[in-house]
Amino acid sequence: MKVPDLLERRLLVRLDLSLLVFSTLGLIMRYIDQTNLSTAFPTDTFTTYRREDLNMFGLEYNYFNKAWSVGYVIGQIPGNILLNRVSPHYIVFALEFGWSIMTLCTTWVKNWHQLCFIRFMVGLFESAYYPGLLFLIGSWYTKDELGKRSNIFQAATAAGTLISGVMQAGVYRTLNGKHSTPGWRWIFTIDAAISIPIAISAFFLIPDLPWNIKPNWIFKQHDIRFSEESFVRCWKTWSEEGWTGCYIFSQNPQQSMSFWLKYSINPKYSVEQINYYPSGIWSTQIVSALGFAWISDTFLKGRRWPPLLLVALWYCIDCALLAGLPVYSDHRAGRWVLYYLSGVVNCTPGLLYAWCSEIVGDSSEKRGIVMGTFNSVAFAFNAWLPLLLFKQTEQPAVHKGNIAASVATAFQFIGLLGILYLSTRDQKRRIGAEVNKGELIRSNEVIEDVDSKERSV
Repeated sequence: MKVPDLLERRLLVRLDLSLLVFSTLGLIMRYIDQTNLSTAFPTDTFTTYRREDLNMFGLEYNYFNKAWSVGYVIGQIPGNILLNRVSPHYIVFALEFGWSIMTLCTTWVKNWHQLCFIRFMVGLFESAYYPGLLFLIGSWYTKDELGKRSNIFQAATAAGTLISGVMQAGVYRTLNGKHSTPGWRWIFTIDAAISIPIAISAFFLIPDLPWNIKPNWIFKQHDIRFSEESFVRCWKTWSEEGWTGCYIFSQNPQQSMSFWLKYSINPKYSVEQINYYPSGIWSTQIVSALGFAWISDTFLKGRRWPPLLLVALWYCIDCALLAGLPVYSDHRAGRWVLYYLSGVVNCTPGLLYAWCSEIVGDSSEKRGIVMGTFNSVAFAFNAWLPLLLFKQTEQPAVHKGNIAASVATAFQFIGLLGILYLSTRDQKRRIGAEVNKGELIRSNEVIEDVDSKERSV
Protein backbone atom coordinates (compact mmCIF):
# COMPACT_ATOMS: atom_id res chain seq x y z
CA MET A 1 0.00 0.00 0.00
CA LYS A 2 1.34 3.45 -0.92
CA VAL A 3 2.23 5.86 1.90
CA PRO A 4 -0.48 8.46 0.96
CA ASP A 5 -3.10 5.70 0.84
CA LEU A 6 -1.97 4.39 4.21
CA LEU A 7 -2.09 7.87 5.75
CA GLU A 8 -5.56 8.44 4.30
CA ARG A 9 -6.80 5.10 5.68
CA ARG A 10 -5.43 5.86 9.15
CA LEU A 11 -6.96 9.33 9.15
CA LEU A 12 -10.34 7.90 8.11
CA VAL A 13 -10.25 5.32 10.92
CA ARG A 14 -9.38 7.99 13.49
CA LEU A 15 -12.18 10.22 12.24
CA ASP A 16 -14.72 7.40 12.31
CA LEU A 17 -13.78 6.34 15.85
CA SER A 18 -13.82 9.87 17.25
CA LEU A 19 -15.92 12.32 15.27
CA LEU A 20 -18.45 9.92 13.73
CA VAL A 21 -18.95 7.61 16.72
CA PHE A 22 -19.36 10.26 19.39
CA SER A 23 -21.35 12.70 17.27
CA THR A 24 -23.72 9.81 16.44
CA LEU A 25 -24.00 8.74 20.09
CA GLY A 26 -24.70 12.34 21.05
CA LEU A 27 -27.41 12.64 18.40
CA ILE A 28 -29.02 9.38 19.57
CA MET A 29 -29.25 10.79 23.09
CA ARG A 30 -30.46 14.14 21.78
CA TYR A 31 -33.38 12.44 20.06
CA ILE A 32 -34.11 10.24 23.06
CA ASP A 33 -34.25 13.37 25.24
CA GLN A 34 -36.24 15.28 22.62
CA THR A 35 -38.86 12.60 21.92
CA ASN A 36 -39.37 10.98 25.33
CA LEU A 37 -42.04 13.47 26.32
CA SER A 38 -43.90 12.96 23.05
CA THR A 39 -43.52 9.20 23.45
CA ALA A 40 -44.87 9.31 27.01
CA PHE A 41 -47.75 11.66 26.26
CA PRO A 42 -50.26 9.16 24.78
CA THR A 43 -49.66 6.57 27.54
CA ASP A 44 -52.13 6.05 30.36
CA THR A 45 -49.65 6.88 33.15
CA PHE A 46 -48.86 10.30 31.69
CA THR A 47 -52.49 10.94 30.74
CA THR A 48 -53.58 10.55 34.35
CA TYR A 49 -50.66 12.47 35.78
CA ARG A 50 -50.88 15.45 33.46
CA ARG A 51 -54.54 15.97 34.31
CA GLU A 52 -54.22 15.65 38.07
CA ASP A 53 -50.82 17.17 38.85
CA LEU A 54 -49.64 19.17 35.82
CA ASN A 55 -53.03 20.78 35.16
CA MET A 56 -53.00 19.89 31.46
CA PHE A 57 -56.44 19.65 29.90
CA GLY A 58 -56.22 21.25 26.44
CA LEU A 59 -53.49 22.12 23.96
CA GLU A 60 -50.60 22.16 26.45
CA TYR A 61 -48.94 19.31 24.54
CA ASN A 62 -48.73 21.61 21.50
CA TYR A 63 -47.48 24.47 23.68
CA PHE A 64 -44.50 22.70 25.22
CA ASN A 65 -43.57 21.29 21.81
CA LYS A 66 -43.59 24.82 20.43
CA ALA A 67 -41.57 26.07 23.40
CA TRP A 68 -38.89 23.59 22.38
CA SER A 69 -39.11 24.81 18.77
CA VAL A 70 -38.69 28.45 19.80
CA GLY A 71 -35.53 27.66 21.77
CA TYR A 72 -34.28 25.56 18.87
CA VAL A 73 -34.78 28.40 16.36
CA ILE A 74 -33.13 31.04 18.54
CA GLY A 75 -29.93 29.06 19.08
CA GLN A 76 -29.31 27.81 15.54
CA ILE A 77 -27.28 30.54 13.83
CA PRO A 78 -25.36 31.85 16.91
CA GLY A 79 -24.35 28.30 17.81
CA ASN A 80 -23.02 27.57 14.34
CA ILE A 81 -21.12 30.86 14.22
CA LEU A 82 -19.48 29.93 17.53
CA LEU A 83 -18.27 26.66 16.00
CA ASN A 84 -16.02 28.77 13.75
CA ARG A 85 -14.84 31.04 16.57
CA VAL A 86 -14.44 28.63 19.50
CA SER A 87 -12.98 25.11 19.53
CA PRO A 88 -15.87 22.79 18.55
CA HIS A 89 -15.14 20.29 21.33
CA TYR A 90 -15.93 23.03 23.87
CA ILE A 91 -19.18 23.93 22.09
CA VAL A 92 -20.29 20.32 21.59
CA PHE A 93 -19.59 19.49 25.24
CA ALA A 94 -21.49 22.58 26.46
CA LEU A 95 -24.51 21.74 24.31
CA GLU A 96 -24.67 18.07 25.33
CA PHE A 97 -24.07 18.77 29.01
CA GLY A 98 -26.63 21.59 29.00
CA TRP A 99 -29.47 19.58 27.52
CA SER A 100 -28.61 16.63 29.79
CA ILE A 101 -29.00 18.78 32.91
CA MET A 102 -32.25 20.29 31.64
CA THR A 103 -33.53 16.81 30.80
CA LEU A 104 -32.78 15.75 34.38
CA CYS A 105 -34.72 18.77 35.65
CA THR A 106 -37.82 17.47 33.82
CA THR A 107 -38.03 14.81 36.53
CA TRP A 108 -39.12 17.39 39.11
CA VAL A 109 -41.55 19.65 37.21
CA LYS A 110 -44.69 20.58 39.15
CA ASN A 111 -46.83 22.17 36.42
CA TRP A 112 -46.93 22.57 32.68
CA HIS A 113 -45.52 26.12 32.83
CA GLN A 114 -42.28 24.76 34.28
CA LEU A 115 -42.32 22.06 31.65
CA CYS A 116 -42.61 24.70 28.90
CA PHE A 117 -39.59 26.58 30.27
CA ILE A 118 -37.49 23.42 30.49
CA ARG A 119 -38.47 22.39 26.97
CA PHE A 120 -37.44 25.85 25.75
CA MET A 121 -34.02 25.41 27.39
CA VAL A 122 -33.65 21.88 26.01
CA GLY A 123 -34.39 23.23 22.52
CA LEU A 124 -31.88 26.05 23.02
CA PHE A 125 -29.07 23.65 23.98
CA GLU A 126 -29.97 21.18 21.24
CA SER A 127 -30.25 23.82 18.53
CA ALA A 128 -26.70 23.94 17.20
CA TYR A 129 -25.86 20.26 17.68
CA TYR A 130 -27.42 18.65 14.61
CA PRO A 131 -26.46 21.28 11.98
CA GLY A 132 -23.16 21.95 13.76
CA LEU A 133 -22.05 18.32 13.72
CA LEU A 134 -23.15 17.95 10.09
CA PHE A 135 -21.02 21.03 9.35
CA LEU A 136 -18.09 19.46 11.21
CA ILE A 137 -18.53 16.12 9.41
CA GLY A 138 -18.71 17.96 6.07
CA SER A 139 -15.49 19.76 6.95
CA TRP A 140 -13.47 16.59 7.56
CA TYR A 141 -14.72 13.99 5.07
CA THR A 142 -14.17 14.08 1.32
CA LYS A 143 -16.98 13.75 -1.25
CA ASP A 144 -16.43 10.00 -1.66
CA GLU A 145 -16.73 9.50 2.12
CA LEU A 146 -19.37 12.10 3.00
CA GLY A 147 -22.62 10.49 1.80
CA LYS A 148 -22.31 7.37 3.95
CA ARG A 149 -21.13 9.28 7.03
CA SER A 150 -23.87 11.92 6.78
CA ASN A 151 -26.54 9.25 6.56
CA ILE A 152 -25.06 7.19 9.39
CA PHE A 153 -25.33 10.39 11.44
CA GLN A 154 -28.87 10.94 10.14
CA ALA A 155 -29.83 7.35 11.01
CA ALA A 156 -29.09 8.22 14.64
CA THR A 157 -32.24 10.39 14.68
CA ALA A 158 -34.28 7.25 13.99
CA ALA A 159 -32.27 5.17 16.44
CA GLY A 160 -32.90 7.71 19.19
CA THR A 161 -36.64 7.84 18.54
CA LEU A 162 -36.84 4.05 18.30
CA ILE A 163 -34.91 3.56 21.56
CA SER A 164 -37.13 6.15 23.22
CA GLY A 165 -40.21 4.02 22.62
CA VAL A 166 -38.49 0.83 23.78
CA MET A 167 -37.12 2.52 26.93
CA GLN A 168 -40.50 4.04 27.68
CA ALA A 169 -42.20 0.66 27.53
CA GLY A 170 -39.49 -1.01 29.62
CA VAL A 171 -39.51 1.70 32.28
CA TYR A 172 -43.31 1.64 32.46
CA ARG A 173 -43.22 -2.11 33.04
CA THR A 174 -40.43 -2.13 35.65
CA LEU A 175 -40.25 1.28 37.35
CA ASN A 176 -43.71 2.82 37.09
CA GLY A 177 -44.82 3.68 40.62
CA LYS A 178 -41.47 2.89 42.27
CA HIS A 179 -40.91 5.29 45.19
CA SER A 180 -44.25 6.90 44.28
CA THR A 181 -42.77 8.14 41.00
CA PRO A 182 -44.53 7.56 37.64
CA GLY A 183 -42.58 5.86 34.88
CA TRP A 184 -42.42 8.90 32.61
CA ARG A 185 -40.40 10.77 35.28
CA TRP A 186 -37.94 7.91 35.69
CA ILE A 187 -37.14 8.00 31.98
CA PHE A 188 -35.63 11.49 32.19
CA THR A 189 -33.35 10.51 35.08
CA ILE A 190 -32.11 7.56 33.03
CA ASP A 191 -31.61 9.81 29.98
CA ALA A 192 -29.39 12.20 31.94
CA ALA A 193 -27.38 9.35 33.48
CA ILE A 194 -26.50 8.14 29.96
CA SER A 195 -26.10 11.56 28.31
CA ILE A 196 -23.63 13.13 30.73
CA PRO A 197 -20.84 10.51 30.27
CA ILE A 198 -21.22 10.78 26.47
CA ALA A 199 -20.90 14.57 26.71
CA ILE A 200 -17.70 14.25 28.77
CA SER A 201 -16.26 11.73 26.29
CA ALA A 202 -17.08 14.04 23.38
CA PHE A 203 -15.05 16.81 25.04
CA PHE A 204 -11.90 14.69 24.68
CA LEU A 205 -12.67 12.99 21.36
CA ILE A 206 -14.50 15.44 19.06
CA PRO A 207 -11.85 17.16 16.86
CA ASP A 208 -11.69 20.84 16.01
CA LEU A 209 -12.05 22.07 12.43
CA PRO A 210 -9.25 20.76 10.17
CA TRP A 211 -7.79 24.23 9.53
CA ASN A 212 -7.75 25.14 13.25
CA ILE A 213 -6.86 21.84 14.92
CA LYS A 214 -3.51 21.39 16.63
CA PRO A 215 -1.71 18.02 16.85
CA ASN A 216 -3.01 15.96 19.77
CA TRP A 217 -3.11 12.39 21.03
CA ILE A 218 -5.51 11.35 18.23
CA PHE A 219 -4.61 13.51 15.21
CA LYS A 220 -0.95 13.89 14.31
CA GLN A 221 0.62 16.63 12.21
CA HIS A 222 0.60 14.51 9.05
CA ASP A 223 -3.14 13.82 9.54
CA ILE A 224 -3.85 17.54 9.73
CA ARG A 225 -1.69 18.31 6.68
CA PHE A 226 -3.37 15.57 4.68
CA SER A 227 -6.91 16.72 5.63
CA GLU A 228 -6.17 20.32 4.59
CA GLU A 229 -5.33 19.12 1.08
CA SER A 230 -8.56 17.12 0.66
CA PHE A 231 -11.21 19.84 0.32
CA VAL A 232 -12.68 21.29 -2.85
CA ARG A 233 -16.03 23.09 -2.34
CA CYS A 234 -18.19 25.27 -4.57
CA TRP A 235 -21.35 27.43 -4.85
CA LYS A 236 -23.80 28.77 -2.28
CA THR A 237 -27.54 28.25 -2.16
CA TRP A 238 -30.64 29.57 -0.50
CA SER A 239 -33.26 27.21 -1.96
CA GLU A 240 -32.26 24.40 0.42
CA GLU A 241 -33.66 26.43 3.31
CA GLY A 242 -37.15 26.27 1.79
CA TRP A 243 -36.70 22.54 1.18
CA THR A 244 -35.73 21.94 4.80
CA GLY A 245 -38.72 23.94 6.04
CA CYS A 246 -41.09 21.78 4.01
CA TYR A 247 -39.32 18.62 5.21
CA ILE A 248 -39.52 19.44 8.93
CA PHE A 249 -43.22 20.25 8.63
CA SER A 250 -43.95 17.12 6.58
CA GLN A 251 -42.75 14.88 9.43
CA ASN A 252 -45.80 15.73 11.57
CA PRO A 253 -48.07 12.93 10.22
CA GLN A 254 -45.75 10.32 11.74
CA GLN A 255 -46.60 11.52 15.25
CA SER A 256 -50.22 10.52 14.69
CA MET A 257 -49.49 6.79 14.87
CA SER A 258 -49.20 6.80 18.67
CA PHE A 259 -52.56 8.59 18.94
CA TRP A 260 -54.03 6.20 16.36
CA LEU A 261 -53.05 3.25 18.55
CA LYS A 262 -54.18 4.94 21.77
CA TYR A 263 -57.69 5.80 20.55
CA SER A 264 -58.27 2.44 18.86
CA ILE A 265 -61.19 0.56 20.46
CA ASN A 266 -61.23 -2.71 18.52
CA PRO A 267 -58.56 -3.84 19.08
CA LYS A 268 -57.46 -2.04 22.25
CA TYR A 269 -53.69 -1.60 22.59
CA SER A 270 -51.70 -1.70 25.84
CA VAL A 271 -49.28 1.01 26.98
CA GLU A 272 -46.31 -1.17 25.98
CA GLN A 273 -47.77 -1.72 22.51
CA ILE A 274 -48.39 2.00 22.04
CA ASN A 275 -44.71 2.57 22.81
CA TYR A 276 -43.32 -0.36 20.80
CA TYR A 277 -45.33 -0.37 17.58
CA PRO A 278 -44.36 3.09 16.21
CA SER A 279 -40.73 1.92 16.32
CA GLY A 280 -41.31 0.43 12.87
CA ILE A 281 -41.24 3.97 11.44
CA TRP A 282 -37.72 4.57 12.75
CA SER A 283 -36.54 1.12 11.70
CA THR A 284 -37.61 1.98 8.17
CA GLN A 285 -35.64 5.22 8.39
CA ILE A 286 -32.44 3.48 9.50
CA VAL A 287 -32.58 0.89 6.70
CA SER A 288 -33.47 3.43 3.99
CA ALA A 289 -30.88 5.98 5.20
CA LEU A 290 -28.02 3.50 5.07
CA GLY A 291 -29.28 1.94 1.83
CA PHE A 292 -29.69 5.20 -0.08
CA ALA A 293 -26.34 6.50 1.22
CA TRP A 294 -24.56 3.41 -0.09
CA ILE A 295 -26.36 3.63 -3.45
CA SER A 296 -25.55 7.35 -3.72
CA ASP A 297 -21.85 6.86 -3.01
CA THR A 298 -21.46 3.77 -5.25
CA PHE A 299 -23.90 3.18 -8.10
CA LEU A 300 -24.83 6.86 -8.46
CA LYS A 301 -21.18 7.98 -8.16
CA GLY A 302 -21.84 10.70 -5.60
CA ARG A 303 -25.09 12.02 -7.08
CA ARG A 304 -27.52 12.82 -4.25
CA TRP A 305 -30.58 14.03 -6.17
CA PRO A 306 -32.08 10.74 -7.58
CA PRO A 307 -32.97 9.20 -4.18
CA LEU A 308 -34.08 12.61 -2.87
CA LEU A 309 -36.55 13.01 -5.74
CA LEU A 310 -37.77 9.42 -5.42
CA VAL A 311 -38.45 9.75 -1.68
CA ALA A 312 -40.20 13.12 -2.06
CA LEU A 313 -42.53 11.67 -4.71
CA TRP A 314 -43.37 8.65 -2.55
CA TYR A 315 -44.02 10.65 0.62
CA CYS A 316 -46.30 13.07 -1.22
CA ILE A 317 -48.46 10.06 -2.13
CA ASP A 318 -48.16 8.58 1.38
CA CYS A 319 -49.51 11.70 3.12
CA ALA A 320 -52.29 12.07 0.55
CA LEU A 321 -53.42 8.50 1.25
CA LEU A 322 -53.31 9.09 5.03
CA ALA A 323 -55.62 12.05 4.48
CA GLY A 324 -57.98 10.21 2.13
CA LEU A 325 -58.38 6.79 3.76
CA PRO A 326 -60.69 6.15 6.76
CA VAL A 327 -58.84 6.44 10.07
CA TYR A 328 -60.45 3.33 11.54
CA SER A 329 -61.73 0.75 9.12
CA ASP A 330 -62.31 -2.99 9.20
CA HIS A 331 -59.08 -3.54 7.28
CA ARG A 332 -56.29 -1.45 8.79
CA ALA A 333 -53.27 -3.09 7.15
CA GLY A 334 -53.00 -0.26 4.62
CA ARG A 335 -52.68 2.40 7.31
CA TRP A 336 -50.05 0.35 9.14
CA VAL A 337 -48.03 0.21 5.90
CA LEU A 338 -48.44 3.94 5.26
CA TYR A 339 -47.25 4.85 8.75
CA TYR A 340 -44.27 2.50 8.63
CA LEU A 341 -43.16 3.49 5.14
CA SER A 342 -43.45 7.17 6.05
CA GLY A 343 -40.12 6.66 7.81
CA VAL A 344 -38.40 6.64 4.40
CA VAL A 345 -38.68 10.43 4.19
CA ASN A 346 -36.50 10.82 7.29
CA CYS A 347 -33.48 9.46 5.42
CA THR A 348 -33.28 12.48 3.11
CA PRO A 349 -31.62 15.19 5.30
CA GLY A 350 -28.35 13.28 5.45
CA LEU A 351 -28.14 13.21 1.67
CA LEU A 352 -29.22 16.84 1.36
CA TYR A 353 -26.65 18.07 3.88
CA ALA A 354 -23.95 16.02 2.12
CA TRP A 355 -25.01 17.69 -1.13
CA CYS A 356 -24.99 21.09 0.58
CA SER A 357 -21.47 20.57 1.93
CA GLU A 358 -20.32 19.79 -1.60
CA ILE A 359 -21.86 22.83 -3.26
CA VAL A 360 -22.10 25.58 -0.66
CA GLY A 361 -18.62 27.11 -0.87
CA ASP A 362 -15.06 27.33 0.39
CA SER A 363 -15.83 29.53 3.41
CA SER A 364 -16.25 27.45 6.56
CA GLU A 365 -18.17 30.25 8.30
CA LYS A 366 -20.54 30.54 5.37
CA ARG A 367 -21.19 26.80 5.46
CA GLY A 368 -21.76 26.95 9.21
CA ILE A 369 -24.26 29.81 8.89
CA VAL A 370 -26.09 28.10 6.01
CA MET A 371 -26.33 24.84 7.99
CA GLY A 372 -27.75 26.72 10.95
CA THR A 373 -30.11 28.77 8.80
CA PHE A 374 -31.59 25.60 7.28
CA ASN A 375 -32.89 24.37 10.61
CA SER A 376 -33.65 27.86 11.93
CA VAL A 377 -35.95 28.70 9.01
CA ALA A 378 -37.51 25.24 9.10
CA PHE A 379 -38.36 25.24 12.79
CA ALA A 380 -39.51 28.86 12.70
CA PHE A 381 -42.39 27.67 10.53
CA ASN A 382 -42.82 24.45 12.48
CA ALA A 383 -43.18 26.40 15.72
CA TRP A 384 -46.68 27.58 14.81
CA LEU A 385 -48.05 25.67 11.81
CA PRO A 386 -48.79 22.44 13.76
CA LEU A 387 -50.88 24.51 16.18
CA LEU A 388 -53.23 25.09 13.25
CA LEU A 389 -52.94 21.84 11.32
CA PHE A 390 -51.88 19.11 13.79
CA LYS A 391 -53.85 19.97 16.91
CA GLN A 392 -53.72 17.46 19.75
CA THR A 393 -57.51 17.62 19.96
CA GLU A 394 -57.83 16.52 16.29
CA GLN A 395 -55.55 13.49 16.54
CA PRO A 396 -55.27 10.95 14.99
CA ALA A 397 -57.25 12.08 11.90
CA VAL A 398 -55.62 15.55 11.44
CA HIS A 399 -57.10 15.61 7.93
CA LYS A 400 -55.99 19.17 7.13
CA GLY A 401 -52.50 18.47 8.42
CA ASN A 402 -52.01 15.38 6.26
CA ILE A 403 -53.14 17.28 3.16
CA ALA A 404 -50.77 20.15 4.03
CA ALA A 405 -47.89 17.67 4.50
CA SER A 406 -48.58 16.19 1.07
CA VAL A 407 -48.49 19.67 -0.48
CA ALA A 408 -45.28 20.52 1.42
CA THR A 409 -43.63 17.39 0.05
CA ALA A 410 -44.67 18.36 -3.47
CA PHE A 411 -42.85 21.67 -2.88
CA GLN A 412 -39.84 19.66 -1.71
CA PHE A 413 -39.84 17.84 -5.05
CA ILE A 414 -39.96 21.14 -6.96
CA GLY A 415 -37.27 22.63 -4.71
CA LEU A 416 -34.95 19.70 -5.40
CA LEU A 417 -35.35 20.23 -9.14
CA GLY A 418 -34.45 23.89 -8.61
CA ILE A 419 -31.32 23.01 -6.61
CA LEU A 420 -30.30 20.51 -9.30
CA TYR A 421 -30.76 23.11 -12.05
CA LEU A 422 -28.80 25.82 -10.21
CA SER A 423 -25.92 23.56 -9.19
CA THR A 424 -25.63 22.12 -12.72
CA ARG A 425 -25.72 25.60 -14.23
CA ASP A 426 -22.96 26.88 -11.97
CA GLN A 427 -20.87 23.79 -12.56
CA LYS A 428 -21.04 24.42 -16.32
CA ARG A 429 -20.12 28.07 -15.77
CA ARG A 430 -17.14 27.09 -13.66
CA ILE A 431 -15.92 24.58 -16.25
CA GLY A 432 -16.37 27.20 -18.98
CA ALA A 433 -14.41 29.75 -16.97
CA GLU A 434 -11.59 27.26 -16.44
CA VAL A 435 -11.48 26.45 -20.16
CA ASN A 436 -11.41 30.15 -21.08
CA LYS A 437 -8.69 30.77 -18.51
CA GLY A 438 -6.63 27.91 -19.94
CA GLU A 439 -7.06 29.20 -23.49
CA LEU A 440 -6.04 32.72 -22.35
CA ILE A 441 -2.91 31.37 -20.68
CA ARG A 442 -1.95 29.36 -23.77
CA SER A 443 -2.62 32.41 -25.97
CA ASN A 444 -0.39 34.59 -23.79
CA GLU A 445 2.33 31.94 -23.90
CA VAL A 446 2.20 31.93 -27.70
CA ILE A 447 2.38 35.73 -27.85
CA GLU A 448 5.31 35.80 -25.45
CA ASP A 449 7.07 33.10 -27.46
CA VAL A 450 6.60 34.98 -30.75
CA ASP A 451 7.65 38.24 -29.12
CA SER A 452 10.82 36.70 -27.75
CA LYS A 453 11.71 35.28 -31.15
CA GLU A 454 11.21 38.70 -32.81
CA ARG A 455 13.46 40.34 -30.22
CA SER A 456 16.15 37.73 -30.72
CA VAL A 457 16.11 38.40 -34.48
